[in-house]
Amino acid sequence: MTYAATWTNANAQGRLDAGVHFIHDDDADEQAGAVNRRRRLVYLAEQDFSSQVGPLKDVRAATLATQTPPPFRNFRAAITNDILSPATGGLGGNPISPAGMDWLWPVADADENKILVASNAGAGQVALLDKLNAAGNWTDPTLTAGQTAVRAVHFNELRQAVEWVRRGRWRMPIYFSGGIFSILPDTPWIGSSIANNGVNELRDVAFVRARTTDSPPLGLTNVTVRPATKIELTVDTTCDVEIYHCLRAIDFAADPPTWNEYDHSASAAWTTPGGTGAGDATYIGSVSLTANVAGQLSNAALVSAVQAMIDGAEQNFLVRRSNTGYETIGITGELTVEFGLDTPPN
Repeated sequence: MTYAATWTNANAQGRLDAGVHFIHDDDADEQAGAVNRRRRLVYLAEQDFSSQVGPLKDVRAATLATQTPPPFRNFRAAITNDILSPATGGLGGNPISPAGMDWLWPVADADENKILVASNAGAGQVALLDKLNAAGNWTDPTLTAGQTAVRAVHFNELRQAVEWVRRGRWRMPIYFSGGIFSILPDTPWIGSSIANNGVNELRDVAFVRARTTDSPPLGLTNVTVRPATKIELTVDTTCDVEIYHCLRAIDFAADPPTWNEYDHSASAAWTTPGGTGAGDATYIGSVSLTANVAGQLSNAALVSAVQAMIDGAEQNFLVRRSNTGYETIGITGELTVEFGLDTPPN
């Protein structure tokens, strides 16, 4: 879905015209919603603006530019600090997840896909405040209660800022946590290894965490996955690897899968032992890997699988060695999701 922000009180370009549009409490409410949407995307809880934003409440300078927690984060700081420079590792894990979160410049010009930062752009970066305002800062960077009037330009800059913060690139470790071993078909096995000698196999069932189960969820929701999304795998022995989207719900901690069953306690069997049957998994693709050299897979099937995960499907992968040899092979990986926000909401 193509991103197109909708602001209730606005001209045809989505902006407030000075002398034409009065600033409403609804304008602040919509801005708060846009900020909180992006906070959730970077694994931050929604900010409570109820003391400042709501029906019949005045639009205050603190809401835009001066208030710091507690009780809430002002709109400007939330965009330039919390959202553009998110803290990685919000979900924990070893290695941490997310491993990296970058917003990308979304406009089709010479800066497209450069990493978006608030100011002081370096190589491969573009500064939001430089794009927003030739002065490299917000208009009236200090708003003082009782002295500085809240003006249309302040809201227009905030609207433009969140409209530009709409394309991201998140990096997620793949946790190879469940081994399924044909020699011991009813026994859970250690993950992070694959093997195939032509007769027996050790496969790996793995997971990522692109979104949480919170209500509303934190992480990637209501976004469209872009073609640049990729999986990167590293093995310690040269081999060929097949990657699948595992469709089954797996309890990696309390009830790990076996070669015969994805849910051992419920005696829930794979359609086909080994987990690649119909209803168990969908094939994404294969990649030939050189020992200790990261290899990548990026195709339409991966985009479709990751989109399904974001839209509510299981966030699991299944990986197997497709050529044969005597080695047991160590494997690590990372999923990079490039996405654009859907609309509505803003």
